[in-house]
Formats: sequence, structure tokens, C-alpha cells
Amino acid sequence: MKNLIALLVSVTLALGAGEAMLRMFTPFPIGTQSHRSIDAKYGYRLDPTLGDIDEDGFRNLAGAHHGFQVAAVGDSMTYGNNVESAHAWPAAFEAITGERTYNFGVGSYGIYTYHAIVLDALAAGAKGAIVAVFPGNDFAMVFSACDIMDAHSDFWLAEQERLQLQARIGQTEGHSQCTKARSTSLKTKLVENVAILSAYQYVIRDRAKSLYAYLFAANDRVLSEYYMFPDGCPFVSRRSVDDAGRMADLSSPEIAAMFADFERFATDWGERGRGRVGLLVLPSKERVIYEHLRRRGQLAIAEPGFIRSVERQVALEEKIREVADRLDLPYRSAVAVTADALEEAILAGQRFYPDSDGHPFESGYSAFARTASSLWDEMQAAASEASH
Repeated sequence: MKNLIALLVSVTLALGAGEAMLRMFTPFPIGTQSHRSIDAKYGYRLDPTLGDIDEDGFRNLAGAHHGFQVAAVGDSMTYGNNVESAHAWPAAFEAITGERTYNFGVGSYGIYTYHAIVLDALAAGAKGAIVAVFPGNDFAMVFSACDIMDAHSDFWLAEQERLQLQARIGQTEGHSQCTKARSTSLKTKLVENVAILSAYQYVIRDRAKSLYAYLFAANDRVLSEYYMFPDGCPFVSRRSVDDAGRMADLSSPEIAAMFADFERFATDWGERGRGRVGLLVLPSKERVIYEHLRRRGQLAIAEPGFIRSVERQVALEEKIREVADRLDLPYRSAVAVTADALEEAILAGQRFYPDSDGHPFESGYSAFARTASSLWDEMQAAASEASH
């Protein structure tokens, strides 16, 4: 019995020491799903106790909110999942352009939050706002949109009346995804709050799953979980691809209503001044893979389910571009530049995406930043023309 107690004490002390060391010398624990505070206007903000979150709940250095010139608005693709804050596209964009840029990106934000941020940023004196649209889920009634719908805030009630929004503010009946989107499992909470479990999740478990997938690519279990491709092209989760295809499907009444509201937002942004708001389309992992296969004439080898889901995103991208053209909003898609970067990574034998995640590594965010820089040049030119 004494030996058992001694063993338990030893294990507890070892785990405690490991937890302390990981917190001191690594970024673990990692996660933003359970580190949020409700915000009636934006849906939620991040907890400033997270490592690189400022006092306003966004991923910036302390005090960065004062005097910024460009608002980078988006979701986790703007926040910069999988890279340090200095390599997220807003920071890389600032390094390219020299413009003081504030990262308003938070995972699971969508078009409603984007609208509120754009209005606040322009009112605060920003020269412009780059809205980084992610077709894979920005137009679905999930995540921050659910919290906004439930908040009954004066801002959104006024916007509902002013813009005649089609999605009903303060009413979520029929929006079945909201309950699912809000639920944070016990497993997620533990992984996000315990450094040892977080390190296991991201360093050991994901790599083990990736190795298993590579070694047993023909295994029925692997084939049921992933869409697989040849010649070093990354594989991608079937579930994430299929979910994104569903949330980009304009034949869905819910998605169509959300897109109609997006058109109203975009119209309002255009009226704030020519060149003050630009649209940047950021592609999903599967969208970049699709483009890579298309260039190589290999789309025929992809499974019909993959093609069908991604083509819904392609159709949504085209509708976004049409809205931008009609409203004379500066527009850029990062698909081509990101596909270029993926091809370079494949040729160099480098990983461009984690195997179990849809967010790129640093070279992907660099491609986003270069596209944003090109968009900013167009925005500046438009603003200059309008002022003469």
C-alpha cells in the first residue's frame, strides 16, 4: 500500500512538473473554443488571459488598438491558427505595406460580426478595412451568428430595421446548427486548459493519426475518414469537406438568406467611401487542393463527393465576386497565390497544411498577406481617385 501511495505521489509530482514546464516554455495549452467572453455586438471576444490576446480580446500586442490604419477582419484564417501571431496574415501584411494593421480575426466569426467590426473600425478612423471572407462557413447560421441572434442588442435590432436583413435578429428557431456550434465538449475544455493534454493532442495524437494514414492509405478506415490524392498532395478530412460544402450551398434557404444579408452589408460598406472596404476571399484546404488538381488536369481522379462539395464553394466565390463587381468594391481571391505556394511546398517536400487541420502553415499565410497587399493597393488607388 505504501508503494502504491508513493507511486501515485511520484506520478502526480511528475505530471505537475510537466504541466508547469510546458506552460513556461511552450505555447501549450492551445485553444480558443472555451476561452471566450460574450459580446452582444460581435458574438464573443477572446479571453485576454490567453498568451497573445490584447485587452480588447483580439490577437494583437497590448495597445495596438490605438491608431491602427487597417482593420483585418476575419475568422481563424485571419487569427492565424497554426502559426505565431507574427506570421498571421495581418502581421505579414503590415510588414509588406508598412500600414499599422489590427487583427480582428477570431475563430468562427462570420459575416454578421464582420459587418459590426467594419462599422466600428471605420468610425474609429481606420483608413480601410479588409474583410477576409471564408466561403467554407461564413454564410451559415453557426458560431458567432448564433450568439448575435440571441443577444437582442440595440445595435442589431437597429441594423435589422435599417438594412431589412433577411435572417431574423434575436430569433434562432429553425437554426439547428446553433446548439451544436455552442456546445464545447468536456474533451475540448480539458485539451484547451491542460497543457499536457494539449501537447498530446497537437504533437503526438495528430502526428500518430497522420502517420497511420500515410502507412495505411488503402485501409478502409482511412479511406472512410479522408479524401486521398497522389503525388504528395495533402489529404483532407471527408467530414470537414462535406460540412463546408453544405455550409456553402446557395440552394439552401438558410445560406441564401445569409448571402442576401451579406449583399446588404456589402452595399452599406460601399457607401462608406470608395476604396475604404475591400473583399479578400481566403480558400479552404480542399479548395486549394481542387485548384492544384485542376491545374494538373487531375480532377478526374478525385472522388465525386469531393468535387461536388468544393464546387459549391467555387460557386459561392463567384457570387461574392459578382457582388464586389456590381458594387465597385475592391476584390481579390487568394486561391491562385495559395495554390502556387502549395505546389512549391510539394516540390520541396515540405508540409503546407497539418494533416488533421485545414489551416495552413506560415507559407500559406504569407500567400494570404501578398494577396491582401495587392488588394490594399487597389483600395488606395480607388480612394485616391474618389478624392480628386
